[in-house]
Amino acid sequence: MKILLHRSYKARKPGEILDLPDNEANGLVTLGLGEILKEEQPAPKKAGKGADAE
Repeated sequence: MKILLHRSYKARKPGEILDLPDNEANGLVTLGLGEILKEEQPAPKKAGKGADAE
């Protein structure tokens, strides 16, 4: 899970994003040291018109 730190954690400064195991990430959230970032879904590709399409 990706965590955005609100406070210092293990010599990491607030504002850093860490990729941690689920149990450690949940512990940080419980202690109020950070928040879990939601995984962004890739945007669906739209059928684009080519330069030669009318």
